[in-house]
Amino acid sequence: MLDEKDLQMIQEMLDRSVEQTVGRTESRLVAYIESAVMPKFDLLADGHKLLLDTMAPKSRVEELEDEVSFMKQVIKAMSRDIAELKKAQ
Repeated sequence: MLDEKDLQMIQEMLDRSVEQTVGRTESRLVAYIESAVMPKFDLLADGHKLLLDTMAPKSRVEELEDEVSFMKQVIKAMSRDIAELKKAQ
């Protein structure tokens, strides 16, 4: 029969085995993250930076929206004026 000392040694051996397995698994996981995941995040960050660099600032977009709105009003007024001139002929 196994006495308490034998059981304790078995438990210590199991604990060491589990620690080694966890350590190897952790190392493989870190290696996978560094080799497969991080490069994708780097590509994503590069794409995001490119978008930010090429995007018009919000203030410029608002200015253009105001200009387009004004131009629409002018075109409508001019269209009405042209229509009235055509009727008058």
